[in-house]
Amino acid sequence: MNKFIQKIKEIANSNKKVAIFVDMDGTIAVYNVYPEDKVVEKMGEEYNLLEPIDYVLNILKEINQINNAYIYILSLSKSAKITEEKKLWLKKYVNFIDEKNWILIRKELGEYNKENRDFAKAQKMKEKLNEYDHLILIDDDHKVLKETQKMLGEKVDVFHISGILI
Repeated sequence: MNKFIQKIKEIANSNKKVAIFVDMDGTIAVYNVYPEDKVVEKMGEEYNLLEPIDYVLNILKEINQINNAYIYILSLSKSAKITEEKKLWLKKYVNFIDEKNWILIRKELGEYNKENRDFAKAQKMKEKLNEYDHLILIDDDHKVLKETQKMLGEKVDVFHISGILI
């Protein structure tokens, strides 16, 4: 059994109800790097063409079978167009996670900005603490992982995407 799946099972066995939050860009979808002034335009046009990271998606499918573990998609989105593209991508590649568990934090609605970008996900996760005993974040951004650990302390385990691959 994959070491990461084993670790998630151990966390689930130690808690009544666990929420697992999974980033999209660079975590379940291959992330293309664009010049800063072209990110919104290019991602809005090309997101649906991004390749899924099948190995990670297969791990998530297995984790999704754990009775007391609930998977959420948790992603930042810079524009309404990108948000819609991300939803289409999720419908195509991640249909095993219910759409009600997709949390897309939108910049154009003021849900995050340059100043709170690194802890916007942790704030959304914190809102779920009344429903879950324990939270998990899987992301590729070290700053986001560190801020989440700092904000949620012992209520959260954070994992860099590389931890799934071992």
